[in-house]
Amino acid sequence: MTERHVVIGTAGHIDHGKTMLVQALTGKNTDRLQEEQNRGISIDIDFAPLRFSDATVAGIVDVPGHERFVRNMVAGAAGIDGALVVVDVNEGLMPQTYEHLAILQLLGVTQGVVALTKVDLADSDLTQIAVDVIQESLADTPFFESPIVPVSAKTGQGLEALKEALYQLVQSCETRDASGAFRLPIDKVFSVPGFGTVVSGTIWRGQINTGDSVELLPGGKEARVRGIQVHGEKVQAAKAGQRAALNLTGVDKHELRRGFTASAFGTLHETQLIDAKVHVLDGREKAVEHRERVHFHLGTSEAIGTLLLLEDDVLTAGSEAYVQIQLDRPVVCDTLDFFVLRSYSPVTTIGGGRVIDVAPTRLHRRKRSNVLEMLSERDSDSPQQRLLAILGRKACIPVAEIAAALSLTVAEAADLLQRAQAEQTVVELPSGWMKTAHVEETLRDMEQALWELHQKQRFLNWVQRTRLLAAAGNGLPRGNRTSAHSGAESEFSQRDLLWLLQEGSREQRWIVKETRVKATDWKVTLGDEESFILSKLQHMLSSAGLQPVSVAELKAVVPKRDRIAEALLRHLEEAGTALELTEGLWLHKAALDAAVDSLRELYAAQGPFTVAMARDALASNRKITVMLLEYLDERKVTHRKEDVRTITL
Repeated sequence: MTERHVVIGTAGHIDHGKTMLVQALTGKNTDRLQEEQNRGISIDIDFAPLRFSDATVAGIVDVPGHERFVRNMVAGAAGIDGALVVVDVNEGLMPQTYEHLAILQLLGVTQGVVALTKVDLADSDLTQIAVDVIQESLADTPFFESPIVPVSAKTGQGLEALKEALYQLVQSCETRDASGAFRLPIDKVFSVPGFGTVVSGTIWRGQINTGDSVELLPGGKEARVRGIQVHGEKVQAAKAGQRAALNLTGVDKHELRRGFTASAFGTLHETQLIDAKVHVLDGREKAVEHRERVHFHLGTSEAIGTLLLLEDDVLTAGSEAYVQIQLDRPVVCDTLDFFVLRSYSPVTTIGGGRVIDVAPTRLHRRKRSNVLEMLSERDSDSPQQRLLAILGRKACIPVAEIAAALSLTVAEAADLLQRAQAEQTVVELPSGWMKTAHVEETLRDMEQALWELHQKQRFLNWVQRTRLLAAAGNGLPRGNRTSAHSGAESEFSQRDLLWLLQEGSREQRWIVKETRVKATDWKVTLGDEESFILSKLQHMLSSAGLQPVSVAELKAVVPKRDRIAEALLRHLEEAGTALELTEGLWLHKAALDAAVDSLRELYAAQGPFTVAMARDALASNRKITVMLLEYLDERKVTHRKEDVRTITL
């Protein structure tokens, strides 16, 4: 049989017998506080193990039913898998019963068992009427098929039937992920003489072992697990779905409180701003307004929040909407966590929702379709769909950021990315990941930018790649990399840009040659006038020999065609026919080649040579000879050492 770890939470109105029923089922009185015992009501949450005949053990969380202690009920309900709904046969469903049921639904709890209590005080007809009324009342809730078991904690009537119904509930609950990163929202903090600080809670995810270190959030303090208890028994390890108490070293109990979280390092966020989708409870009379203050409950934590409506100015009963919530203190949360919202004053349950982004980098502008579309894409149970939504912009995002945004470990995120890559929906770049569609779109942007550059310098075959990278995508290096959390833009790395260049070359969109790029189908075409000007420029340079010709002199050959003449000079330079010896002075390439040949002969005959020796060999003047030698030095044809030069090539 598969080992199952499930937590069941009670729900119901005050005085309907929750605590007495839990004691009858488990043998433990969960009213541990003296005030609770004196007043006869539950004030805070407590826990008891429910043991079945096959050694299956479920944790029972007993929560208070009084409306003043709903905040404690919410903390107790965090992390439960199923509900034990307790209803007094003589009173039926009462206001706190309905509120508890609503809170359970908001927290994603949809399975349960109804215990119809105190049936020893009612005849069979009244009991059947109560069953019928409860069934009718639950018809429009997820609990409409929940078994209803008449029971008396006082006489024991129906207890075995209730235990069997709870056993079936345990078997039907989905098991929690014990392979993920450890997470335990803390609901109790205390100290034990001789042992030190102890924290307890329900393990939401992962596994913890004696000797492990944990991160305590908010704050990020480190502690080591000295010992573990599950249902009062010492164990070496505890898994998701179990109630556990952790004896910690390295932290004092006064540094912790309910609402903190013990977790694996670097796997959770503390935040004061979240993106979320909220649902307002049906039947709520007062509309929820933009910037309304609320009590925000997530896990075992509570904070005061400001509700920022992104679609409308108010939310009415039964409506859903995307929002941002600003919090007055850091809380710890994960993507897809459920939360509950209660009005600031008077305190009643408004609704709740799920976290979409745990760390948006900015406040969104309201009523913007692109913001709402982005949130809609991320609002999914599917990790694959949320991955694609995170990569929804032209983004290159590192795996660690993706893991954090998806609330996964880096290894889990890497596995998800590999599967998506196999399906050809994502592509890995040197510094991160992009959607395949956005890589294609980026390459198209670059291709379009390359053609535009070709048109601007239409007499050249090649474009410097730096110009392409600066121009592509309307400034590709400046705005195409985006944080995994909604908002912040940053730059592609240089390695990403070079990868995109090579990818475009591999797809034959363009040709890359050293630091230059050319569109595959680009070809320089000269008209009659341009060909005529080109021939005149070539003739003038050729006739000048080793005497450099200025740009002004060259332009004078073709009056009123200055720009064309200058562009055609670059055409000759690219073709290897002409070169710019120094700024504004041009030579024919044949003259340079002849000069190099003369210098080679000089070096072969006499070895290292001076400027004067080169001047004589070239039959030129000192000024031109110095310019020529400095040009050759830069290109490693000659090498200067003190006052002499050698030929290196």
